[in-house]
Amino acid sequence: MMNKKKISAIFAGLIVFLIIVSFIGFPQGYSHLNQEKEENLRLSASFEGFENILITDIKHNVNISGYGLVNINDRLTILNQNSNPITSIFMGIHLNDSDNLVYLLATGSTNNALATERNSIIYDEYELITIYFDSPLLPQQTRIVNIRFTLKDQLVYLFTGVEQHITFAGNLFPYIPYRAEGDIKSSFNMPESSTELAHDPISGMGISLGHAVLYDLEQSIDLEHLDPFLVNLGSDKEIKIVFKEPSSTKMEFELITRKIAISPWGIIKVKEDHVIKNVGVINIYIIPLKVPNDAINIHVSDSLGELAGTTIEDSGNKKEVLINLYFSRASLDPDSKLRYTIEYDLPFEEYFSMNWFQESIQLNLITTTHEFFVRNQIIKVFIEGCSTIDYISSPPDGIDQVSGSKILMYTSEDISPFEEKIILFTFTLNYFDLLVRPITFILLIASILSIFVVLVKTRNKEGYLALFNAESIPVSEIREFCSLYEEKNALILEIRKAEEEAKRKKMAKKSYNNIVTKNNSKIEQLKQEIIPFSKMLIENSEIFGSIIKKLDVLDAERVSVDDSINLLDTRYKRGKLPSRAAYQKLSDDFLRRKKKIDRTIDKYIQQLRSYLL
Repeated sequence: MMNKKKISAIFAGLIVFLIIVSFIGFPQGYSHLNQEKEENLRLSASFEGFENILITDIKHNVNISGYGLVNINDRLTILNQNSNPITSIFMGIHLNDSDNLVYLLATGSTNNALATERNSIIYDEYELITIYFDSPLLPQQTRIVNIRFTLKDQLVYLFTGVEQHITFAGNLFPYIPYRAEGDIKSSFNMPESSTELAHDPISGMGISLGHAVLYDLEQSIDLEHLDPFLVNLGSDKEIKIVFKEPSSTKMEFELITRKIAISPWGIIKVKEDHVIKNVGVINIYIIPLKVPNDAINIHVSDSLGELAGTTIEDSGNKKEVLINLYFSRASLDPDSKLRYTIEYDLPFEEYFSMNWFQESIQLNLITTTHEFFVRNQIIKVFIEGCSTIDYISSPPDGIDQVSGSKILMYTSEDISPFEEKIILFTFTLNYFDLLVRPITFILLIASILSIFVVLVKTRNKEGYLALFNAESIPVSEIREFCSLYEEKNALILEIRKAEEEAKRKKMAKKSYNNIVTKNNSKIEQLKQEIIPFSKMLIENSEIFGSIIKKLDVLDAERVSVDDSINLLDTRYKRGKLPSRAAYQKLSDDFLRRKKKIDRTIDKYIQQLRSYLL
């Protein structure tokens, strides 16, 4: 007896010790960050010899988002006509837009990043930004430079009482202090759902191409080149474009809090809390997001639960997540906010590599992309089972440790859709910390199961036998109930089919009315006949009662969906919906939901019939 007590005491002490160790952990060494020293990027930059620099090709591509941002891609081909090498060039941003520049990236022809510097050089109400080459540009050689940047607060929104008008004003061509000649084009692209209302024609340039306006210097009637600082354009260096947009308005994320949990067991979980605000002039019904194409288990919810009606579609190398607020929530009115959470998993094997006790992870921390401006973003990377961090390509703003997990924290403000945050970090695993918790939980489960087995064996045999008391199954009542219910469903489906044929003009209205009147009368009669059988089944068994109640709920839900479809049709006919595409999308969602209800009802009827066997 004493031996059994000693064994039990030792066993319990071992479990307590493992639990304490698993939550406290052993002291960890300091994390060593072998960061590369940043080189001094301030090279010599001046206007000397700028008159001998020629731009032989300009592609000015401006993407105007209905959500409030202007994303610009400039492609310049530079010819050095000096007798000496040059190491940099300048580009200009209007002083009024200097504070609105939220993103700037210059790359070479091989997409290698080039250093940029805002050095407070002002010329003709423009701030000049220096772009440094990765190697000197030799005399009589050319080089391609791509410049991507994002500007906020460039659009003016106006609601006329019927529709929304958006006005854009900006540079016709890139503002550069160099002469330009050759193939020079500017393209201003608007949202696909928009309709252009007006644009400024400049010297014969300005062709409307549906959702874009093209300005080509070859079409100009009096311009053959561009002078430095666009002097020969005069007051026409800026243009204005006006278009109407029914489905998007100025939006921004006030805060994004992203948590990326990385487990060496092969799991990467992403959880994001979003606070989005409508700062535009019309209601918003759909919030579009994009997640990596390999994301799985995507789930969107808010404080009330799952956001039903969210759809996921493949879009190239991304998955497009469309949060449909009209389906299960109210629209997002101007000056209102919405808080919601999106969660998904990423395949671990696509992002990691391993070398003995070290693991390396390379990941873009901005996993969810969109067209919105982000004011504040907090990213927390949880690394489970991490002993030390040996290398981080981008140092975090803070490092913390909680119960065997290292936490890397990154914070940023004013984020553009162009922006990426790709980091590579290497860490050493703590295998003891990884294994102690599973072992602890296994021991706990084993203890609970042992106690359960002892309790089961010592129970009274009479109570044990009472579990097997069989209930009598009302065979005839189940058979009658199922037959009547299936007959009712058949009549409902016949009405639905007749309604579709009437809409397509394949059935006369009089025939349709006769079918509806006859079937509705029969359905009401069947409902009365079903009631006594329902009561008998509910009183007979909780199992049957549960199925009957679920069928009642599904019937009510089917009626609710039919009412929603009728209300949607009425609103569309009265012109209260933003577009036919929105009407078609919502109508398809309701039809899918109705088919799902029909399948669920059939499943429960078959479940009842299974008791007849």
